[in-house]
Amino acid sequence: MDAHLGLAELGSRLNHLDAGAVLRISEQDYERLFGINEVAAERVAQFAEMHHCVSVSGANAVYFRKWSATQPELVQGDDAAFR
Repeated sequence: MDAHLGLAELGSRLNHLDAGAVLRISEQDYERLFGINEVAAERVAQFAEMHHCVSVSGANAVYFRKWSATQPELVQGDDAAFR
């Protein structure tokens, strides 16, 4: 867990990713930043999209992958984006 990670910092980190790069945040950071209710997944997907990323939940973490210039149409939550 990164206690100093806020939405502004996460957004900055996502903005600075190169195409295809992946950023991992812990499940605890995800819950602290986006909540744990039924709309949290939609919030994180929208946040990722604003920063030209796709988000995918994994084991105890959420992963963000920056869209490549040739695949800007990736669907949020698409596991194929991480293969």
